[in-house]
Amino acid sequence: MLGEGVGSCIPAIEARSVVKSFPGGAVALDHVSIDIRPNEFFTLLGPSGCGKTTLLRLIAGFEQPTAGEIYLDGERIEHLPPFRRPINTVFQSYALFPHMTVGQNIAFGLEMQGIAKAEIARRVAEMLALVKLEGFEGRKADQMSGGQQQRVALARALANKPKVLLLDEPLSALDLKLRKEMQFELKRLQTETGITFVFVTHDQEEALTMSDRIAVMSAGRVLQVGAPRDIYENPEHRFVADFIGETDFLDAMVEASDDAGVRYRLSSGAFIDGPPQDFNAGASVALSTRPERLHLGDAAGDGLAGTIDAVVYFGTDTTFHVALDGGAGSIRVREQNIAGKPFPFDRGDRVTIQMPRAAVRAFRDFKG
Repeated sequence: MLGEGVGSCIPAIEARSVVKSFPGGAVALDHVSIDIRPNEFFTLLGPSGCGKTTLLRLIAGFEQPTAGEIYLDGERIEHLPPFRRPINTVFQSYALFPHMTVGQNIAFGLEMQGIAKAEIARRVAEMLALVKLEGFEGRKADQMSGGQQQRVALARALANKPKVLLLDEPLSALDLKLRKEMQFELKRLQTETGITFVFVTHDQEEALTMSDRIAVMSAGRVLQVGAPRDIYENPEHRFVADFIGETDFLDAMVEASDDAGVRYRLSSGAFIDGPPQDFNAGASVALSTRPERLHLGDAAGDGLAGTIDAVVYFGTDTTFHVALDGGAGSIRVREQNIAGKPFPFDRGDRVTIQMPRAAVRAFRDFKG
């Protein structure tokens, strides 16, 4: 049996220098290498066209790689057809049989395997309980809400106990409130079943909420792999910093750099201090800052001077858009709202921005 006796130190899924090109020369995957650990929730994150769904289809067996290797539990699988791989997929459209009941949909794959009726009935009941749809087994699939249909699709995919479950943007068709609820449900299901989940999304919040690790992809390449906190706190590329969370960029030049930190000079002549990074004086960089790490002060305070040109109220917090003096750019500052304590700043006010050293990160790919 595929993967039998393989230790848990071996990746559940491994891609080695995988290339996928299409007629006409389009390259969807450009020497992608990743390893996905057993029993983890792993997310492929990136914009449309970055190659994440193509990689998922290669793992599932719906596409064949142009070059490279794919392993499941240490054994090569790229030559195996989809039905020979212990991998199931939940699609964005759910792909349920509308003429069948919920129970029949869940049982379908088990029946195709020739499993005994008593065992099928037991597994259907087990899956209904797992996705919290007890009592719905007799209802037609097309009589269910979008969220319920997604749960049925998950139950059907989990019923035959795959080693890996692939999820291709399964939450995109749901409304915002239900999508947030299902984020936690998916993570609960992964934890309870112990199955390796590989999740594809372009939604950074989904990725941060559910994932054990995230692979950020762009233009057919994996730019960074790490835990959500690592990806957010320590992005290795400007693209990653820009794609994960809200980020502002300021073009700057390295004025001085040593073991104590880096001093940057903006086009306006203003200086910003940051933590140590490997730069030489004179290097052109892009400084990135997160709005939630900055604070506003009055015009007489220390920090970058500017003028508020927009104020956006979000309920829990307020975002101030500040145009910096000297044409150095614009930057956002997010302040948490406290009941009964409005901020003393409004559009047109002169302010200073207090920027802790730890809030500054620079990238060499300043034009990318």
